[in-house]
Amino acid sequence: MKNIVTCQWLNEHLNDPKLVIFDAGMVRPGKLGEYKPQAKLPNAQRFDFKKQLADQDNPLPHTMCSAEQFTQQMQLMGVDKDSLVIIYEDQGLFSAARGWWMFKAMGFDNVKVLSGGLAKWQSLGYLTQIEYSRHYHKGNFVAKPRVGYFIDAAAVFQGIDDEHTVLLDARGYQRYLGEMAEPRAGMRSGHIPNSRALPFVELLGDGEAKPFADIKAAFEAVLGDQADLQTTLQFSCGSGVTACILALFADECGYENLHVYDGSWSEWGGRDELPIETGPCPSR
Repeated sequence: MKNIVTCQWLNEHLNDPKLVIFDAGMVRPGKLGEYKPQAKLPNAQRFDFKKQLADQDNPLPHTMCSAEQFTQQMQLMGVDKDSLVIIYEDQGLFSAARGWWMFKAMGFDNVKVLSGGLAKWQSLGYLTQIEYSRHYHKGNFVAKPRVGYFIDAAAVFQGIDDEHTVLLDARGYQRYLGEMAEPRAGMRSGHIPNSRALPFVELLGDGEAKPFADIKAAFEAVLGDQADLQTTLQFSCGSGVTACILALFADECGYENLHVYDGSWSEWGGRDELPIETGPCPSR
């Protein structure tokens, strides 16, 4: 896969001078405490998209920061225009894709996700370290934002009745149906009208991506007669994190018009003026 590298590959390339490794892990929704993995990959730095790389003026959780903020932080962390960025998390695949999509949104393509994350790395017996590393070299990275990589509620609302646009919901199916309470207080239950369910967990096996053929088939099944590579795909989830997993896999499959709803259900479910539906996905 073009967007994902294995632990074996990374272990063989640890001495690459262009390599920059980021831990983009997070505490899972509904759990308390700070993200504090007991081990880190060699030379890893913290990619904190909830604080350092978030728009702190936005009341929604960890929305995308400005290009200026992203540029400043990446330069401080030693990222150059020709760096090779690898993003991982402590276990499986949940939040690392968010870091991958943020780099893509900022115009940087030489970024990959580590398959299996820290858990897989440790299972293979590779070396780790206790603390995060620091870079003392100032990078020359400059963000070049791409319009539409992150979209807002207005763009999603406009796409509801657009026959060339499909919104895929990465949340669990019971949440999509409206049969399970949302983990965030005050949220309505259900889904965005005309959206379709594609729970990200159905694309994973043991925390890693399923074979490419299975992922491709899953997209084709849920999109049906709209499984055209030119179809505009929007992705939503609980707070704009696991939606990026769908973006990652859609890009892998060759879909081109990809957009992540940054506010996702944290915004849509909390705004009573926005329409919702309950009940089954039309593709199921």
